[in-house]
Amino acid sequence: ELCDGLNPSIRQLINDLKGAVGTDLKESAAVVREYLDISLSIQKSWDSIETALEIWRDAFEDSGVFVFKEAFRNDEFSGFCLYDKAFPLIIINNTMPKTRQIFTLFHELGHLLYETSGIDKLNDDFVNMLPEQERFIEILCNKLAAEILVPSDDFDLSARSMTIDEASITRLATVYKVSREVILRKFLDKGTVSLSTYKKLTAKWIEEARKKKLENKNGGDYYNTQISYLGDKYLEIAFNAYYRKVINDIQLADYLNVKIDNLNSLELSLHRRWSR
Repeated sequence: ELCDGLNPSIRQLINDLKGAVGTDLKESAAVVREYLDISLSIQKSWDSIETALEIWRDAFEDSGVFVFKEAFRNDEFSGFCLYDKAFPLIIINNTMPKTRQIFTLFHELGHLLYETSGIDKLNDDFVNMLPEQERFIEILCNKLAAEILVPSDDFDLSARSMTIDEASITRLATVYKVSREVILRKFLDKGTVSLSTYKKLTAKWIEEARKKKLENKNGGDYYNTQISYLGDKYLEIAFNAYYRKVINDIQLADYLNVKIDNLNSLELSLHRRWSR
């Protein structure tokens, strides 16, 4: 409605790469990374996971993929996507660790590139219960996400002669700005760790994340939370429509899912963010 049915981004990743992403993971991952114009060296130079998530999200939205967040009531789900030629959407569970949110971004991007909607669950045991074609796509999306974020050739050099333990896995995860699960999955795919070890460690890390979440639970800043949920791109589109008098304040509040009385405070928080 806000865009009159036309995606406002000049570059349309999902349409531009149609047919260019297949089952050759290295080639497909390189194509996606080149399109997003973020080299591995740049990725490694980022100062934090928060920075990584923000830059990846901006790159997606500049390429025509809208990314929204929400605090899911069910922590078993990390996110999902809705395939659409004009407005492909990715929705991320904001209660997940930032590293998991990054993986979810790329897992769901895989679904969109393969022209399917999909769900990213925290525990991937459900994959074995899917019909054959759906299982194939799900596994492919996991592997594509891991290959984009941690290219195998570079990983092989980094992990060469490395003792595989939690400390070394954490170190590599920090280098690539990804979760420990992604690094461990790379070792699993190489056959250097067993499936039982993979399941044992991932279950441990999931439990640690849940405990940490309970310990750090707080209300946060309402306006910054709304900005994080909706994203800069969507907020810019909505406020521009309001400034051009295409919509009124009642409609704007409805599009932003806030009360009319909160619009000024939300806009002020947004300007502070953009002026950093």
